[in-house]
Amino acid sequence: MRRATPQPRWRPDSADADGAGERLVDVTAAHDWHWPEQFDALRRGEGCPMCASLGATESVHGVRVFEGRWSEANLSRRPMRPGYTVVVWKGRHVAEPWELSGEEAAGFWSEVAQVARAVEEEYRPVKMNWLSLGNGVPHLHVHLVPRPLDDARAGGPLEGDAFDATATAELPQAQLAAEAAALRARLG
Repeated sequence: MRRATPQPRWRPDSADADGAGERLVDVTAAHDWHWPEQFDALRRGEGCPMCASLGATESVHGVRVFEGRWSEANLSRRPMRPGYTVVVWKGRHVAEPWELSGEEAAGFWSEVAQVARAVEEEYRPVKMNWLSLGNGVPHLHVHLVPRPLDDARAGGPLEGDAFDATATAELPQAQLAAEAAALRARLG
């Protein structure tokens, strides 16, 4: 895969004397932005780690809390926010929602909403973020991120390293098991 020339990304300069952020600096160079070398193959489903982990009750990433006709959901072991859950399409490999038939899309998004409702009822966030990205693993999935009242970035986007699992501590096994059981009970 070809590497694209990164477009400048701008942020207010914190060194600005009055803190108003009037001066902008390019932060693109601070990151190694590129698509993974195997991205084209992953997009086609070749070696897709999400396809490979479907059906597992536990993985290094989380614990299954829901299994529906169209999707399964996993509560994260390393949640960026309490209750962070990922809902994964479990049919044939698809990378984008438009690749689903009307029936599949209706079923998938209905199940995403069912899981989101249970997460919201359990964790009581101020706002629930639904993120369909696929930039790292191009398999249709939705990140459900509950945003609590005391969120460090309340009213704004998630921090840049939000999806870096190494930046978040793993939940103790007993806590993960208790939270997963509570979500399963809500999902009935």
